[in-house]
Amino acid sequence: MKKESSVLPLVHQAFNPGNAKNVVQQFEDPDIKNIAQAELYYFYGEAQSCSDLAEKYLMSSNLKLKLTACLLVAYSNFTLGNAYISNRALKEIHHCMDSAKTQEEFAYCVFSRYLARVLLHMPFDDLPDYREYISYTSGGIRLYIAYIFAHAVYLKGEYSRALGICQSALLMRDDVYPISMIYLYCMIAMCEMNRKNQKEAEDALRKAWNMAKKDKLLEPFIEHHGLLQGLLESTIRKSNPQLYKRISKAVIKFSRGWMAIHNPNADQPVTDALTTMEFSIAMLACRDWTNQEIADHLGISLNTTKHYISTIFSKLNIKKRESLKQFVLK
Repeated sequence: MKKESSVLPLVHQAFNPGNAKNVVQQFEDPDIKNIAQAELYYFYGEAQSCSDLAEKYLMSSNLKLKLTACLLVAYSNFTLGNAYISNRALKEIHHCMDSAKTQEEFAYCVFSRYLARVLLHMPFDDLPDYREYISYTSGGIRLYIAYIFAHAVYLKGEYSRALGICQSALLMRDDVYPISMIYLYCMIAMCEMNRKNQKEAEDALRKAWNMAKKDKLLEPFIEHHGLLQGLLESTIRKSNPQLYKRISKAVIKFSRGWMAIHNPNADQPVTDALTTMEFSIAMLACRDWTNQEIADHLGISLNTTKHYISTIFSKLNIKKRESLKQFVLK
């Protein structure tokens, strides 16, 4: 199989949705096949299997394998509640830069450090400008870097610019890279929600979901649940109740692990006191959505919405919507 030499080799691959398992089996190098299988476990939401397989490569002499292992071990252990292991893996990414022997390897180190920082909503302005190194990447990884760049811009509140990055990346892609495209569509949905374009947001999320469900790649929705601002509830909860239930359970575990790394290093800690539905409603309420708008968006009654709002206020010990902003994601 071509295009084996990359960080996150499964993300790097072009394939038709529904064929992720076959892609993993087609890797000829046994180590790349193993790390790609660990990737697939991660995107399935099978954190323990991912961590068990990926940790074997944490000390690999192959820098790309090592970087992939560090990322997978770090993020899978959010869900497993092992903050110490996650932190150790994230720190190891920093040390990898000293081992880079080529510009391509250094580029992958830069990319991995951005990925670690941006998805944790941590400062990244001290890192090298990865736009200088993007020419050393290709395929699905280059597309995924566009997602990371868009996410970084999104965190600065530049939603229209982030949206443009995603749309341009999708327009200029040379093949179908399902995993990267799922992340890009999720980012488009997030941007459109913040631009108050609900229909466009729902359309983007459906594109991501229709692509992901063929391989049951649930992790992108677990990672972005809060930032999607109720879109999973409004588009998936009723039509796919079993998968939604599975996502909701995983969101709680992943979010608490994410907060264990994020909160001690952030100016604005994120609350872990709310359920997934409560967090979605809190995200909407702090953005000046009315109770009726929230009810219509989530497909619940007005009285149910009011009950949720009261419960949220009680759990957070606040009395007004403006106060919600200090407890939720940007």
